[in-house]
Amino acid sequence: MAKIMVVAGGDWQIELIKKCKEMGHYVICSNLYEVSPAFPYADACEVCNVLDKEGNLEIARKYMPDAVISDQSDIAVPTVAYVSEKMGLRGIGTKLADLFTNKGIMRQFAHDNGINIPEYKVCKTPEDAMELLDDFGRIIIKPLDSQSSRGVFTITSREELEEHYEETISFSNREKVFLAEEYIDGDEFTIDGLVVNGHHYPLCISVKEMYKENMNISKTQTYTYAGMGHDYDKLRAANRELIMKAGLPFGLTHSEYRSHNGRYYLIEAGARGGGSNLSAKIVPFMSGVDNYEYYIKSVLGEPVDETPLKNLVLPRDRAVIMRFFDFGEGIVRSMEGRDYLINSPNLIDYQLEVKAGDKLENPRYGRLRPGHFIIGSDDYASLKEEAAEIVKNVHPVFE
Repeated sequence: MAKIMVVAGGDWQIELIKKCKEMGHYVICSNLYEVSPAFPYADACEVCNVLDKEGNLEIARKYMPDAVISDQSDIAVPTVAYVSEKMGLRGIGTKLADLFTNKGIMRQFAHDNGINIPEYKVCKTPEDAMELLDDFGRIIIKPLDSQSSRGVFTITSREELEEHYEETISFSNREKVFLAEEYIDGDEFTIDGLVVNGHHYPLCISVKEMYKENMNISKTQTYTYAGMGHDYDKLRAANRELIMKAGLPFGLTHSEYRSHNGRYYLIEAGARGGGSNLSAKIVPFMSGVDNYEYYIKSVLGEPVDETPLKNLVLPRDRAVIMRFFDFGEGIVRSMEGRDYLINSPNLIDYQLEVKAGDKLENPRYGRLRPGHFIIGSDDYASLKEEAAEIVKNVHPVFE
């Protein structure tokens, strides 16, 4: 039995902790709140901000874990790397952690390595971004390092830039600057994978549909191996090139790209799995690969047999739909259809905490979406019908 420290203790760390326990390990979990969703699943719990590197290092020195890990949280990645280095434990290192969580560093790395990216600039003031805005007419501004699309805005005028840039900067943790980049039209994709012994294995891809009220937040992610009319082999090759050039030694990967004029442009790249239980539930269902087991064994330095990954045949007809609800705005009087959702035949996972008295608004960033469901099967046509019926039957009644 090993002792494993999990940094962050929200909903999306629960499955990782459960997997550690299933493998026979002792788990210490740190998170900012005394009442954290993942705490009941751990053996020991400590209250500490995920961003507090020294505080988490003190916890590690108290328990002397054999490994420090996290998943589905960009802001946890630098802390995990820092504590691992200070404790002499296996990790990806602080330099790689910075690369995969600092958008400015990643953009420069991509530029230097011939990886397609939008035109960009790291900015301190609105004036710094004006040249890009004048050149392209429409730009995206986003924090240097955050998560869940916090502080991401599409900008088409100086007035919008002045209105939003301070909020964007407020979500930058390391330095109060923001990234401005060219807006690129085209479909957006996620690609999740696994690195074992320095070799990258892409495991599933989704194409996104965005909220009409906020085109920077995904409403639906559809996972298939058929390509949905896109060249997924080309996307896999582009992402593998990125991960391999970065030199990530092991762990989970989650990247986002946009297709434009026949090329894939890098939007984000993370050394962690996708959120909303993408890495915990969707990747294993789609690929048949227990990615958490590979991750945990790798970080503990245990021998890992890559043969199943090298010989992996992905299930051709497998499909998953992850759909976030768009209930609109208003004060909730009652919530209808929860039982219908729970009894959906192909339900993999869901989150729906809307209750009477809640005030719903159109989400300004990802964590403010009012819930979601994940369904999967080997029949994509019927899966689409099932998703439509869930959306039809699950809804609030507003006052």
